[in-house]
Amino acid sequence: MTNRYMRAASCLRAIFACLACAACFASLAWTASAAGLPAEGDRLPDFSMDSPGDPASAADLGIAVDAPFGLAQLQSELVLLEVIGVYCPQCHRQLPGFNSLVAKLKRAGLKGRVAMLGLAAGGTPQETAYLRAKGGYAYPVVPDPDYRVHKILGEPLTPFTLLVDKTGTVRFAHLGVIEDVDALFARIRDLLR
Repeated sequence: MTNRYMRAASCLRAIFACLACAACFASLAWTASAAGLPAEGDRLPDFSMDSPGDPASAADLGIAVDAPFGLAQLQSELVLLEVIGVYCPQCHRQLPGFNSLVAKLKRAGLKGRVAMLGLAAGGTPQETAYLRAKGGYAYPVVPDPDYRVHKILGEPLTPFTLLVDKTGTVRFAHLGVIEDVDALFARIRDLLR
């Protein structure tokens, strides 16, 4: 029985050592992936995105319905760009807060000064149309079916939120769910002063 106990203890130590190594490698991978993301003060490269594909979203952004567009084409002073995954549970968890942010911006008279836009990393036009119709998004969502823009942005996990000014400079970057939408609204208001 002692021999059996020793083998079991040895096996458990090996399992714990493997788990510890896996945790270290996972944290290194997370750090490496986050290191290449745009951060506050960075200037984004020029890139174009696919059209949202529906007239209401295009009108909301002030762009043509079926033509690619870049952030510089938007007439707003700030762009809130939220990188989402169509099937991302955290993105769906963030949605009610961001929909309330849209309403706050409208009530404060800031809607025209801030464009809100979702970029569906890997999302097809059909999936983004479904999100508009059934998903409850109060702001435009554009497809990125081949992950082209997602790669330009450093392949962030989702949700990843950026505030970008007219010069393409990142004024705010956040990886993960934004829990305090009021603080984000205050940050937007401060940037517009």
